[in-house]
Amino acid sequence: MKWNISYIFSNVLIFPLFTSFAFATSKSDAHVKPEPDYQNVIIIVADQMRRASMNFWKDDKYRAALNGTSDYVITPNLDLLADKGVVFTQAIANYPLCSPFRGMLLSGLYPNNNGVTNNTRTDRPNIGLRTDITTLTEAFLNAGYNTALVGKGHWHNNLPLLDENGSYVGKTTSPGGHFFKGTRYDTYIPPGPARHGIEYWYQSLGHNHDNPVVYTNDEAISGKKDGQAFYPKRYSAVDQADVIIDYIKNTRQQRDKNKAFSLLWTTDPPHSPYKELEDTDEQIFNQYYKNVKIETLLNRPNADLSKAAQFARYHFSMVTLIDREIGRVISTLKQQGLFENTLIVFTSDHGEMMGSHSMMAKNVIYEESLGIPLIMHLPGKIKHHINDTLMSVPDLMPTILGLVGLDEYIPLTLDGTDFSKQLLGVLPFDQANRISSLYYGKNSEMGLRTHKYSFAIDAQGNLIALFNNKVDPYQLHQLRFENIPSSDRLILKKELGAWLKHIDHDWYQRRKFPEMIIYP
Repeated sequence: MKWNISYIFSNVLIFPLFTSFAFATSKSDAHVKPEPDYQNVIIIVADQMRRASMNFWKDDKYRAALNGTSDYVITPNLDLLADKGVVFTQAIANYPLCSPFRGMLLSGLYPNNNGVTNNTRTDRPNIGLRTDITTLTEAFLNAGYNTALVGKGHWHNNLPLLDENGSYVGKTTSPGGHFFKGTRYDTYIPPGPARHGIEYWYQSLGHNHDNPVVYTNDEAISGKKDGQAFYPKRYSAVDQADVIIDYIKNTRQQRDKNKAFSLLWTTDPPHSPYKELEDTDEQIFNQYYKNVKIETLLNRPNADLSKAAQFARYHFSMVTLIDREIGRVISTLKQQGLFENTLIVFTSDHGEMMGSHSMMAKNVIYEESLGIPLIMHLPGKIKHHINDTLMSVPDLMPTILGLVGLDEYIPLTLDGTDFSKQLLGVLPFDQANRISSLYYGKNSEMGLRTHKYSFAIDAQGNLIALFNNKVDPYQLHQLRFENIPSSDRLILKKELGAWLKHIDHDWYQRRKFPEMIIYP
């Protein structure tokens, strides 16, 4: 894919390609506006990017903190965020799948409590985020923030409410009765409760990276009404960064300049497809990945090169593409005098197997799927450090709200934990007292991720995963309970029981599998 060096977007000259990937500075930086008192929030969610896919893990101060080897990948902008922010080494996706991640992020609740128990899909009409709960975005709206979504939605019930042209009509009878044609997984989310308090709407659907389909309430961009399909005809991540840059600059009063803003940016790369140049950026691919040996890219001892060799160069170049676009947004924050008072959270909805254990994609307990990147950056508030807290996705909602001083807007009944006091230095991390994270897998699998073990049982109570990640970071040796100390077995059984009680899971209510789980 080749891009023109510049183009006109909403009457603003934008340069989508930089010759340098570092945080760009410009002469205008010397004349930035003074920092406002409030704190903005930008939450960036890449799609299908594993924890190891950030270049800074190769640096001496980070290398020992990563469980396993770093991917060969170029991410200078994420590296700079990491060097000034908090880098989490043990964050997991809990349920490593697109829709469940989004449900947990927005609700602070696990799937059994938020309604998103699987990917939304045309044959799963009852799966969707509950509208009777207060979400992260609604909390921001209630606190007086501007709220925005740019990118994927993928949390709403998938119903045939479109006409044959892809326009929303809101009924299943003619001219309605049609699903979105670009994917059977995602659908347009109409104005109302399902948008969960998000005011500015720019929703991308599907994974056609080179030619995304967008539904937006910004008619100045699309020339379409909200609910009518719009085709930007630009690479999705570049297009989304342009929209965000324009939103930050507020060139058309997209937001109230007297309020803070919260923006959820959910990209579709580096999700598949990743099989040809049209799926990525040709310049990045040629400069950084084209001539790299596949053994260098797939450098994990559990990787099946024959399974992933044709995809790896494209996938990792898409990671670098995302990094470049993040750099453009950060440069704009700096130019507008907003960088120092903006909380930036970077993560991913799940990882990518990329040939490990001869598998592709996600939705398994293996580290390549379960482990996600997590960086939190808030200058002057959060001190840079490497953090091994067992962070879960439901923790993000209360922690983010707490970091920007919105404690009173955190719902009282959440499954997640607020770690903001620890991150702000008010409380020590040992008071958090967490020794496990809950694995909430496909087909009713349940289990744990501790600092030492990955452990899961299936819907019949059979042990399906037990790995000692300390001595076996690539999870090559499946263990049985008799292979580990009895004290460790006791901890795993008790921790799983405690989690199932905490979220009031059906297994706890029925006290299922007492030979594998010790309930409180």
